Amino acid sequence: MRKICLLVLLLGIPVGNTIAQSMVIISGTVSDSTGVSIAGSNIMVEETNRGTTSSTNGYYEITLTSGRIYTMVISHVGYTTQRHEINLQAGEKISQIHYDIVLSDTPQQISEITVTSVRSQQGFMQRLETREFKQLPNPSGGIETLLKTLPGVSSNNELSSQYSVRGGNFDENLVYVNDVEIHRPMLIRSGQQEGLSFINPDLVASVDFSAGGFDARYGDRMSSVLDVKYRIPSGFAANASLSLLGASLSVEGIAAKQRFSYLVGTRYKTSQYLLGTLDTDGNYRPDFLDIQGLLRYRINNKWEIDLLSNIAGNSYRFIPESRNTNFGTAYQSYNLKVYYDGQEVDHYNNGSGALTFNFRPTEPLSLRLTGSAYRSHEQETFDIEGAYLLSELEQYPGSSTPDSTLNIGIGSELSHARNYLDTKIYDISHIGMYSRTNYIWRWSVTYQQETTDNQMNEWVMIDSMGYSVPYDGKNITLRESRNADNYLKTNRLMSYLQYWQKLSGRHADWTFTAGLRLNYNDVNEEWLWSPRVSVLIQPHRMERLTGHVAVGMYGQPPSYRELRDTKGKMNTSMKAQRSLHYVVGGDFAFQIGHRPFKLSTELYYKQLSRLVPYRMENTRIYYAGDNLASGYVAGWDVKLNGEFVKGTESWISFSLMHARENIENDAYGSFPLPTDQWVNFNLYFQDYIPGLPSWKFFLNLTYGSPLPYNYPNPDRYDQTFRMPAYRRVDIGLSKDFFKEERPHKFFKQIWLNAEIFNLFDTRNTISYLWVQVISDRDGRKQQYAVPNYLTARRINIKLSAAF
Repeated sequence: MRKICLLVLLLGIPVGNTIAQSMVIISGTVSDSTGVSIAGSNIMVEETNRGTTSSTNGYYEITLTSGRIYTMVISHVGYTTQRHEINLQAGEKISQIHYDIVLSDTPQQISEITVTSVRSQQGFMQRLETREFKQLPNPSGGIETLLKTLPGVSSNNELSSQYSVRGGNFDENLVYVNDVEIHRPMLIRSGQQEGLSFINPDLVASVDFSAGGFDARYGDRMSSVLDVKYRIPSGFAANASLSLLGASLSVEGIAAKQRFSYLVGTRYKTSQYLLGTLDTDGNYRPDFLDIQGLLRYRINNKWEIDLLSNIAGNSYRFIPESRNTNFGTAYQSYNLKVYYDGQEVDHYNNGSGALTFNFRPTEPLSLRLTGSAYRSHEQETFDIEGAYLLSELEQYPGSSTPDSTLNIGIGSELSHARNYLDTKIYDISHIGMYSRTNYIWRWSVTYQQETTDNQMNEWVMIDSMGYSVPYDGKNITLRESRNADNYLKTNRLMSYLQYWQKLSGRHADWTFTAGLRLNYNDVNEEWLWSPRVSVLIQPHRMERLTGHVAVGMYGQPPSYRELRDTKGKMNTSMKAQRSLHYVVGGDFAFQIGHRPFKLSTELYYKQLSRLVPYRMENTRIYYAGDNLASGYVAGWDVKLNGEFVKGTESWISFSLMHARENIENDAYGSFPLPTDQWVNFNLYFQDYIPGLPSWKFFLNLTYGSPLPYNYPNPDRYDQTFRMPAYRRVDIGLSKDFFKEERPHKFFKQIWLNAEIFNLFDTRNTISYLWVQVISDRDGRKQQYAVPNYLTARRINIKLSAAF
């Protein structure tokens, strides 16, 4: 009996100890700095040799015994391996601990090849590396400059962040930041008035872009989608920059035992230095300032709250003095001199906020509820009088100065505007996702209310040689006149359902995406149904080759700007414009000299219906106010990117496009869209200076073939001409002070950039000033298109630091 009791006592000791050392479940998610889940991450515990891998949602779970200190090692190809120490005290009463892990990207070269800009495996989105942006020669200061180097994307205005995609205009592009749709001011009419784009490059973690064929989960526009994610801080950091064009500062960090994170940035921009190269001399005072913040708080392992906010104050003041422009050809050249009186004062102030509740009740299910608000107040006021002298120059080829001049027009022009616009947009949306290893369901329901209050009063009067023009012998009228007082309230209901699945066949892997999008607009009481399907194929025997095809309907409900015609009158019965996309393409990865390259190409055709004709003046779009036309866009995009120089990524993009529209029953046939740019070519090249690895060279070369334009207030849209081609070369030189030296205890990185914008001082045309005279020397009424040139050569110095 004594032996039995002793045996029971001995056996009871470890039993009691085991009870004291209770089991604790460590669980959480593994994600990258953008918040995107990382599947297949390895989580190992060194002291136990036990481990697990993260699921499709990035979720992991591992069970440990309390009373010890453990070291968790988290690794994944393409990310920096991390080590985390976890202290589970003896007698720990917590049965489960939530511990999220954020991995940072690291460049690695594996057995085959890795190219940074790759097509997402869950849709038609191309991931762009934001590190390429930081040292890109950039006159506008926005991340959109990087987009303009891609095939299918074009812009003939270095002062603007707006861009055209595959024949679409600026209003046909979607922009999201952390799944919140971004809106932009409406009254801006030129690049020099345009302030900061919403996207703050210092806060960006990832940029995904699609030029067509994108999924149903993205909204109701006809051309493209830009999906930006801001960073999730993993510790304290700061970035600052200062240049001749402005300054920026961003700060990020974590607190409250890693439950709370903050990411805040402010920017100031002034393009006064660039505007000093324009033909019109005067006092330019552009001042643009904004503050953005992303705050995140994790309540527990199931609930999380995000707040994204932005406040922007943009003002543009301009007192013109004079203008002296030579234009024409070597055989027929002209000169326009203008002396001004008056000024222009514009304000574009806006603010926005989005509060998001994230709820993950189970591992595969994610639910989100977001409420957002946007408010914009815009003011455009000017009274400018210009007395002009138009002369014809008698100039022979090769001569530097004209031999004689002949005055063909003397007059004055008075421009007046008092335009005010207030916009309020409120929406509430639910987004859900249910994911398993091989399939994902996504859905969303959104209600949006938008109100627009617009008072418009602008006119232009021309006095030519003592006569007001236009004049038909009986009536004297203003050259241009718009007067309206519009109020519009719109309620929209938007929803989508999307299914994604990855299948492994005998000869290839298939990725299939299908979705249906619904949109209802109470202004015209129209329901829009937009089905979209895409397939990605990767053959097993040709792992370097990937093919894709997509078909989808993209409807664009009319916004206030589209509802308003050239005189300011609204047409609330207008229907949505529609575009049917057909896209087929492929990617081929290869190596040259052990360096990675990738060739990407796409063929596309867009069938357009119920179009609203428009004309463009710099960055402003004037719509006809009715669904009058149909058309098409067909094209071919090619991009070759890779390590042309070892350790750096460069790329060449090339696009061919044909964009036409036809006004129904006008008997004039088809004519080019205002964005019909036949050829677009871009080269972005990086190189190191031999023997000096801390010095880096950048080249950005752009060519865009001539764009169409027409007379102001045309009776016929088919009367088009072509402006000169857009040609521009920007170069930069960067010095990384810590490339070779030992890191500083306060600074992580310091670099100095020297940039030369418009290296060859090319005079690019953005629009035309139309000068009308009552009669020329032959007694005929004439209009002369005087080109408005963009910026000339400028040198910029930029100093940046990371803490």
